[in-house]
Amino acid sequence: MHRTFVSGVAALAVAAALTGSLAACSSSDGGSTDGKVSITVQGLPPTSDPTGRKAFQARVTAFEKANPKISVKATDNAWDPQTFAAKLAGGSAETMVAVPLTEPQGLIARRQVKDLTSALKTWPQYSQYNPKLLLPSKDAAGKVYGLTAPGGAYSMGLIYNRALFAKAGLDPDKPPTTWDEVRQAAKAIHDKTGQVGYAETTTKNTGGWHLTSYTYSRGGQMEKKDGDKYVPDFTGQPTQDALQLLHDMRFTDNSMGSNQLQNQTDVWRRFGGGQVGMFIDGAGSVGPIVQQYGGTLKDFGIGAMPQDGGNATQLGGTVLMVTAKATQAQTDAAVKWILFEYVEPYYDPQAAVAQAKILAADPKNLIGIPAVAAFSDTVQQKVDAARKPYVNVPLSNFQPYVTGDAKLDLLPEPPVAAQNLYAALDPVVQAVLTKKDADPAALLQQAARQVSADLERGQ
Repeated sequence: MHRTFVSGVAALAVAAALTGSLAACSSSDGGSTDGKVSITVQGLPPTSDPTGRKAFQARVTAFEKANPKISVKATDNAWDPQTFAAKLAGGSAETMVAVPLTEPQGLIARRQVKDLTSALKTWPQYSQYNPKLLLPSKDAAGKVYGLTAPGGAYSMGLIYNRALFAKAGLDPDKPPTTWDEVRQAAKAIHDKTGQVGYAETTTKNTGGWHLTSYTYSRGGQMEKKDGDKYVPDFTGQPTQDALQLLHDMRFTDNSMGSNQLQNQTDVWRRFGGGQVGMFIDGAGSVGPIVQQYGGTLKDFGIGAMPQDGGNATQLGGTVLMVTAKATQAQTDAAVKWILFEYVEPYYDPQAAVAQAKILAADPKNLIGIPAVAAFSDTVQQKVDAARKPYVNVPLSNFQPYVTGDAKLDLLPEPPVAAQNLYAALDPVVQAVLTKKDADPAALLQQAARQVSADLERGQ
């Protein structure tokens, strides 16, 4: 599948929607006898981003002008795992909320979000939308409860330092495509440059998150249906093999360095400083590494997720949903807003250019980072061509990802209690990378007992 250029007001709004704390904002009623309706939406960038905030507010004004009977109040609140469920249950969440891809199935099962199927099917481009981006927010009957934001959708790939590749005698245009090749490249980078060949994250749920991606790439899964409930399914060979590889790279090859208790931003910081050769992440990580941690754009390379028989990578991102307490009028209005603000620039060349112009006004914005395509190749090619004059990243550096990722299946995150699963697996990844005598099979069995209870509660 074709991959599109990403970065835009919509993408920035999605990012902002996931970085704050959720505050009270009623979504009850909102209609009136004259046909007017009021909705509240997440996504307003924080005050620390005045440019993005101003652009978002301008979009609200444009939307209200085009839809005079709809009033939109935007907030800079965001999904917070500690408070979100209580806010939903109490009716104090916004009409439209942005949630991580780990959450839709639980929200659907608890009937906390609205069925958007009928509203979405009135949209002319619905049949062209990538069905893989709808799958995470569908129920068993095929009803759609959310839309994965195009600017926020990503698949896991291999981020690598082209400069370190060259110093190690590796071809920067041909990144590893298998895990055996990753191991060889990591050792070469460490042995010839003295830097960490491959870095792994192990804290704040990132160890379990990455282990899920490794398992998918080996043909495994983290949860499976047993009757009408999900149970753990990560104790088998695919996950064991993933852990054994990390263990061997750490203790046999010494290619992973000594610091193994780190999260995503720790690795970003070290990669930005030229101290890490490779790690896995979404392509969007290029942005913060360059903008916040001093990464050199020309040194970035991105390859598809390395494989060992799975032919798959993990899909992630942000899903836009409407809370269950919304009226039908509010639901229809919220869907119109979602399509206007988050989706239109990814199928309408004119909207894509308008979005790119806003971004290009700030040289810090990166335009051209690859992401999961939201529409058919025909649509994407037109949008890409319209946006191309504003691209400011080295597209050829990302071609291995674009080419390789198109051949992989995109698997969503575990459908039930994913964050609990990730948290339970963090200590497993930590142990494998810090204890030479760690037993992956035993560690996974222990974690499965904990996750079994979490899944039971989550269903």
